[in-house]
This record gives sequence, C-alpha cells and structure tokens, in this order.
Amino acid sequence: MKGDPMKVYIASSWKMSEWVIAWKEALEKEGHEVDAFCDDSDMRYVFYFSEIGDPANLDAINFLADPRSRRAFEEDKKWLDWADVCLLVLPSGKSAHLEAGYAKGQGKLLIIWQNEFPKGEFDVMYGFADLITNSALDVVNYLAGKEAP
Repeated sequence: MKGDPMKVYIASSWKMSEWVIAWKEALEKEGHEVDAFCDDSDMRYVFYFSEIGDPANLDAINFLADPRSRRAFEEDKKWLDWADVCLLVLPSGKSAHLEAGYAKGQGKLLIIWQNEFPKGEFDVMYGFADLITNSALDVVNYLAGKEAP
C-alpha cells in the first residue's frame, strides 16, 4: 500500500491549524487524499468549541450529550475510518492522541511528526508509530514507499 496514493487523516490541535492546512496542501500535491479537521472547503463538518458556549460550564458527560459535539465525533470517526494513515502533528492534546491510538488499533499506519522534539517531552507509547520524525521529507518519502533513515 505504501507507494500508492494514500488517504491521510491529520490529527492535531486547533492551535496547530496552520500546520494542519500546510500538511494537507503538501500531501495533496504528492497525490494523497487528505482530511483536515479544520478545513471546511470540502464540505467537511468543522466543529468550533465556541458553538456550545463556555466550556468551563461543561464536563465530559454533558459535553458529549450535546448534539453538536456528537456530530463532531461522528464526523471525525468517519474520516478516521476512511483513512489509511493517521498523521499526528504535535504538539496536540488528548483528542488527537486518542484519534492516533484508535487509528493504530484499526491497523492503520501511524506517523508522528513535530517540527522540533523538545528535550524532556516524549512518551513510551509513541513506540506504536510506524514513523516518528521532525522531517517533512521523511513523511513524504515514507508515504511514497521509501524507507526513512
């Protein structure tokens, strides 16, 4: 499958949305299909936390009971199920890490990328990744079927 055009789900944080869009554009230029949670240009449902008011007044139970957050969950899961690869763009939060774990558990490739990996910030479970790198070229080459160094 590597080497053929891939379907890529990008998991990250809203704080990284500019990077997510840049990754989407770069990977599409390489011939891949890419889902980016923050890009509604393809008619994807994009969820904004501001839609549900002050998050300080919510907990996990009543947040997930809201139809808008349920719709956001279903939308993200749909695209995760569609994908061949999950690209986890760091730094990111709990949701993106759960998406990456779900994808890996479903047998999908998992790539972890961060522009720079700070000293002292790591996790043993990143061992699930098929590739962990700070090189965009490594990601492109890996998806093209070329092994990264």
